[in-house]
Amino acid sequence: MACTRTRKGTTTSIVAVCLIVLLGVTGCGAGLGAERPIVIGYVGGLSGRAASLGIAGRDGALLAIEEANAAGGIAGRQVRLETYDDGAGPEAAADGVRALAEKGAVAIVGPMTSASAIVAAPVADSKRIVLMSPTVSTDELTGKDDYFIRVYPDNASAAQRLATEARWRYGLVKVAVIYDLGNKAHTQTWYDHFRREIMSQGGSVATAVTFVSGENPDYIRLAEKSIDSGPDCILLLANAIDSAMLAQRIRAAGSTLPILASEWSATDDLIEAGGVAADGMIFLDTYDRSSSAPEFVRMRDSFQKRFGYEPGFAVTHSYDVTKMLLDAVRAQPDASDIRGVVLSTGEYEGVQASIGLDRFGDIRRPYYLMTVSDGKFKRAEPR
Repeated sequence: MACTRTRKGTTTSIVAVCLIVLLGVTGCGAGLGAERPIVIGYVGGLSGRAASLGIAGRDGALLAIEEANAAGGIAGRQVRLETYDDGAGPEAAADGVRALAEKGAVAIVGPMTSASAIVAAPVADSKRIVLMSPTVSTDELTGKDDYFIRVYPDNASAAQRLATEARWRYGLVKVAVIYDLGNKAHTQTWYDHFRREIMSQGGSVATAVTFVSGENPDYIRLAEKSIDSGPDCILLLANAIDSAMLAQRIRAAGSTLPILASEWSATDDLIEAGGVAADGMIFLDTYDRSSSAPEFVRMRDSFQKRFGYEPGFAVTHSYDVTKMLLDAVRAQPDASDIRGVVLSTGEYEGVQASIGLDRFGDIRRPYYLMTVSDGKFKRAEPR
């Protein structure tokens, strides 16, 4: 609708001005008028080495929104997903929050990596817009009364759990660790927690070698240095592509050492790029591909039909996050306090498991032990 006025005399001009004011108050091109879609933002890496994670998160959010629109939208209004690619790095995620806020997003799904979240969270605070991540685990955002909320556990709980699993499987274990400083907000604290837990259980770290993703890592040197330290197993803290390349070099060197990894690398890119070298890798996961939960099975089938690939942890968590935000908008159509609505819910039933949020927007949820077998992710039995 366009706001117009005529030039036929003073009286007409005054009437026109009054109409402009009234139309502005009632939503002429602004606000949450019934004729305009509700905008949910998405920030994630849609390009670069970690693009598989960002694309999966986007697709999970998109499915939730398409389902909501097919059911009539929210209060008769359609919902639109507005995306922003932060594949250029953490600063791009901050730019994305600003851009999406300017486009009228009522909340934002993402970012997908800890490095991006560290930079983007303060911008979300300044804009007073909820930034809700499906996959960020950094400890640096734990326990903060801010606008950042997540459905993924922090590094401490995951690292401690995987260290205990390594101890059970391999005894007084000596571990070689390879980790990517390109996402230091995730990998450094993950490594620190893992090392402390291994040592507390009588194990040790044989060596810890680092690299920066995207700067042409010398995978051969990284693999050889790890193997030469005489470990009982190797832990990789890297994205799917880098983990696949490292696994290939470890196996090409003739090593049969067990390989552990964080969930960050547990995407289909690992299997496609790693091939048989990825078989046998062990992950601590927040997602169970073999789940028979009815809502998950329904979502999985719908997702495969719509996007043509199997949903992984990033898809599933992003789908849950988007559903949570949509429920919050339904409960508060003017979107004045989405954060308050989400946090007051406390417990949310996700497609696989119950998701519990504390007052800071931090999470509690179960873990699953996963492995790669014959080119597929499968549940591994804990020991």
